[in-house]
Amino acid sequence: MMEKVNLVFVPGLLCTDVLWRRQLETLADVADVRVTQQHLRHGSCDEMADAILAECPPNFAIAGSSMGGYVALLVKIKGGARVTHICLVGSTANLNLEKQYERRQMLLEQADRGNFEEIKEQMVRVFLNADNLNNATMKNLVDTMAETVGLDCFTRQLKALIHGGDLRRELQKIDCPTLVLCGEEDRLLPVELSRQISRGIRQSKLVTLKGAAHLLPMERPDTVSELMQQWLTGTLPMDGTELTI
Repeated sequence: MMEKVNLVFVPGLLCTDVLWRRQLETLADVADVRVTQQHLRHGSCDEMADAILAECPPNFAIAGSSMGGYVALLVKIKGGARVTHICLVGSTANLNLEKQYERRQMLLEQADRGNFEEIKEQMVRVFLNADNLNNATMKNLVDTMAETVGLDCFTRQLKALIHGGDLRRELQKIDCPTLVLCGEEDRLLPVELSRQISRGIRQSKLVTLKGAAHLLPMERPDTVSELMQQWLTGTLPMDGTELTI
């Protein structure tokens, strides 16, 4: 029997462990799974990464969604060989893109005015694809996560993103199996940003998922779980190729 991998999940902006609920259940056979809370506790992505490294075992795999993916990259860059596998979901290696920067500044202004209900409505429209916007259960899960995070923490997360950097030059140093997942309909961090990551890492696989936008672990839970299991067990070739399913 293969020894279990230590697997740490990092949620993204305005998200909690609810995002990874299905994966926590389905991957328990191949990994000792846990969700970090450090994305809720710190005011910079570097601080989040340092705190994750401090709380993790000597060797571990890491999976991050959106902002959590950027933090996961930082964890690998800082932690080196301690990080054995990386999975990046709907993410980016570059936080300095003008369009995303302007969106975050706009959200920060709304947060400063206390318009949390308006913010939640805007975020759900970019988090989910058109079909899932009609799914009351999924919308309620997004709202539950947002309420758990709260306005103050959301503001800290936004500021962390606004003051983040560009890790693209660091990608060539990453030397572990890296699974890059993105939603075909992701308008927040489009497919091209995931493609930049996969093309920068030699041992990578880019998989684009149809019928999904930004919250892939919720929108395509079974597919994400299956791909992650193959990634952890070494049955999915990390050969730099792309796949759409």
